[in-house]
Amino acid sequence: MTDSDLLLPPATSARGGAYRPHIVLVVSRGEAVRNFLYSKTLDTLAENARVTLLSVLDDEAFVDRFEPLTEAIIPIDRHPEHPAVNQLRSVVHDLHFRWLWSEVAKNVWELRDLKARTPAQRLKRSFVKAASRPLANRPTLRALTALERSLTWRLRPSDHYVDLFRQLQPDLVFNCSHIHGRAGELPMKVAARLGIPTAGFIFSWDNLTSRSRIFVPYDDFLVWHHGMRDQLLDLYPQIDPARVHVTGTPQFDFHTDPRFRLSRGELAERLGTDPERPFVLYTTGIAKHFPEEHRTVEYVSKVLQDMDPGERPQLVVRTYVKGTSDEMKALAKRHLPGVVFPEVAWDEKWATPMYEDLATYTSTLRHTALGINAASTVSLELMMYDKPVINLGFDPPGSGVPHAYRWIRHIEFDHYRPVAASGGTMVAYSPEQLREYLHRGLAHPEADRAARRAFIDATFGDTLDGHAGERVAHKLLHLAAVPTN
Repeated sequence: MTDSDLLLPPATSARGGAYRPHIVLVVSRGEAVRNFLYSKTLDTLAENARVTLLSVLDDEAFVDRFEPLTEAIIPIDRHPEHPAVNQLRSVVHDLHFRWLWSEVAKNVWELRDLKARTPAQRLKRSFVKAASRPLANRPTLRALTALERSLTWRLRPSDHYVDLFRQLQPDLVFNCSHIHGRAGELPMKVAARLGIPTAGFIFSWDNLTSRSRIFVPYDDFLVWHHGMRDQLLDLYPQIDPARVHVTGTPQFDFHTDPRFRLSRGELAERLGTDPERPFVLYTTGIAKHFPEEHRTVEYVSKVLQDMDPGERPQLVVRTYVKGTSDEMKALAKRHLPGVVFPEVAWDEKWATPMYEDLATYTSTLRHTALGINAASTVSLELMMYDKPVINLGFDPPGSGVPHAYRWIRHIEFDHYRPVAASGGTMVAYSPEQLREYLHRGLAHPEADRAARRAFIDATFGDTLDGHAGERVAHKLLHLAAVPTN
């Protein structure tokens, strides 16, 4: 972060005089807590502004933790929207995917075909597909998006957010997750309609090609890196390039923060591993997207057991808590030799990583000998730590996965294809290749180092300095202090 990033203009407004700008953070999903409340974003904002949280989380522990840094914590009041609005939005989603026609969009199309089982469902599906082709274009999408915004306002279920924002009089409303969390959509659209400056954070690197239309007319966008900025402007050319800001993502800040570094012994105590032996980290995916994954985990455990006892690493399986299959849970209960399934500190009610998990997760990445995942953000983090990475481009051994759920599709998705092509990860296209890469990665961890570093440097530039959370805060303070028009 440069010195200029820390120099804020004096806060002024139509009210006259200097004041602390009022910023509303819309916390519409649990993971946003990790990014913007656990990081230094909220701390930095609280030092320079008045902050209100409009949040889906409202339990006592949450309020006790963050109330000292805020003026108020207000639960997001969820209102069912008018059926006409929901129906129009569904149509636009279909058209956007058909126009975008990314690899994820193609797969979504394929999955919907698969799920249309009855004659009536298949007929409806055929109609949607036929109608989408001529209508899936920029002019139609822009017109229907404008109509959706108009109807959302005219058919709003109540004036709750109109009254709330008029009472709060914020200088900026920031959605911590631009498209995840439907609960945040209505308040953001109301704020925009009232003329309140708005900003949104593109939450994840795959969102622009794997999620659907951005309906909220944000004034400003914050993104991970320049590649995401270019992609956003390509998809939405009406956005002013000057209103898209590269800040980095706070979720990677924890990796450089000494407060979250455990010694190997401390980590072993948390995981239940032997601190004297190396371990391989296998991070699972959401079960519905990666069917039969327990078979691959079991295969990896057998490969490791076949190794010489003196060189045999342990296997740590970190499950994806938002979607772990019953088969995976059963596999964990079998207590396979040398395999550990540590509990992940996670608030299931709010789908939120708990603060104590930050040190466990970052230290697990730091101390692992090698990482395995299908095609995940974890690959990026392992590359940041200069760890060998194996991705999975084959269906689990002995499985009968339908074509629409084939695992290789994740390697071919638009956001992941550059990772696979970089040479920074080893993409295994068969169980035999996975076995080969396990031996290679453990024996020669330095083999792909140059490719790993080249990809990370080219993609993220200088945003991995541990200060993304502060950069986000300072950008929001600038946006709140400088008039939009």
